[in-house]
Amino acid sequence: MSIHWQNEVVRITRQVKRNLPHRNFREINFDRESIREGITPLTYDEARRIKGPVFEALEDELRRKGCTMLPEFLHCLATKENALFESLNIRERLSDDSELLYAMVDRLRDAELAVCLNKHRGLKQCFALFFETMQLLEPYRQKYAYALVALNEHIISLCHKIEGQEREAAESISRIYYTYALYLVNTGQRDSAIKYLQIAMDLVRGHVWTAEMGMPAGSLTLHELVAQNLARQLLIQGKAIVRQHPEDAVAMARRATVLIAEIGREKNMEIFCDTFLERAYFLMEIGNYNSAQQCLDQIRTQILACTEYRFVKLNIKYYMFQGQCSEIFEHVEKAISCYKRALRLSRLYTHRDLEAEILLHLGKIFAKDTQMTSIAKKCYEHAKSIYVDFNDQHSRKMANYLQAKLMADEITPLYMAMLKSSTTRYCAFFNLRQWKNRCRPFWKKLGDEIIKQETESIYCLLDEEKEDPGHDVALYDDVDLKTFKLAEGDI
Repeated sequence: MSIHWQNEVVRITRQVKRNLPHRNFREINFDRESIREGITPLTYDEARRIKGPVFEALEDELRRKGCTMLPEFLHCLATKENALFESLNIRERLSDDSELLYAMVDRLRDAELAVCLNKHRGLKQCFALFFETMQLLEPYRQKYAYALVALNEHIISLCHKIEGQEREAAESISRIYYTYALYLVNTGQRDSAIKYLQIAMDLVRGHVWTAEMGMPAGSLTLHELVAQNLARQLLIQGKAIVRQHPEDAVAMARRATVLIAEIGREKNMEIFCDTFLERAYFLMEIGNYNSAQQCLDQIRTQILACTEYRFVKLNIKYYMFQGQCSEIFEHVEKAISCYKRALRLSRLYTHRDLEAEILLHLGKIFAKDTQMTSIAKKCYEHAKSIYVDFNDQHSRKMANYLQAKLMADEITPLYMAMLKSSTTRYCAFFNLRQWKNRCRPFWKKLGDEIIKQETESIYCLLDEEKEDPGHDVALYDDVDLKTFKLAEGDI
């Protein structure tokens, strides 16, 4: 090495020391051999992964290690990812997140090899790794939704294949079914979610596995957790189908009651009471008020004894349903008393949705008494203002309908009196017909709107809010839109 070269090395070293802080400085080495020794050589598999395509490299690697199912799964996942990326449906690919992809593939590879090497004895380890993989990808359910869907379907299909042979892996499989059911609930597939929750329930019954892995003994069990969620989903599904299939809804509520009784009603009093309340509601929907009253009587003691805040909504619903039953049984004073109790609680604890519903029920009772119509109007007005705040178009139109019906009932006797006392040629028959024709479009359109709202779940998204149907008279061209004319003596 020449003197000039040595001087140049010293100069560069000093310059680096001068420009960099001392703590970040490391000795610069120009020896090629020592530099080569410091570089860790890549294996064939690592080099293939870096060069890409990464999915093809992983498929080849897994086949050489003895896997058969996982390479096929990765091939399908790669095809799906490329199609979505090329069509601009996704912006981020799992193949670009190498750390997450490798972690997922490593677990799936170990799971498959555990079964290949140990047969049935490897099922426990296999499905435990499957459950870990689902948990690994769960935080990325928005970012890599397509990958999570593919993974879930792959694992669930494998769970179905060993149905009846899952004794060794029952705990992991039940957790997989439960996790998948929660995923289905979040994506709006409640029917399928109930099916998988029921499968999980059959697997966990009789076991004391904790709700989460690693929890201490005596904690919430997986059996209790699955039963609670299954009961809740049954009640929600029953509420969704009660108009079309009321008998099925009642059966679902009864199933929910049995499930909660199975895990202990004292520890789950809130859900237990709710199952009876919902069953009473479903029975009232089909007109079976006697059975509904029996359901309410069965939980009366428990409901009145529960004074904690979490039971407030149950108390409101209890008094409201009790008022509806009393109204049907013509115990008007008792019905009004129950409604007032429910109304007071709903206002005190700001349950405005229930407050509006109670106001409509009170309005219907007061509307039957000619001396209380002013109170009925106030009830309808207040309920309508709440529905406007909530932007609940269907309920607002129902309040409008009840208010219009009340006004029509008030006007009808006046028209009948006018008709009876009419003496002139231009008599009240014509005015009555005019009034009827002018009201007809309003009632027709309003009825159609309510039917569409109830039968079409996305009707509110299809069109902008229309003008008041009372002003739409295109179907009746002969209707006089001017003020009614009354001849002398018609009143």
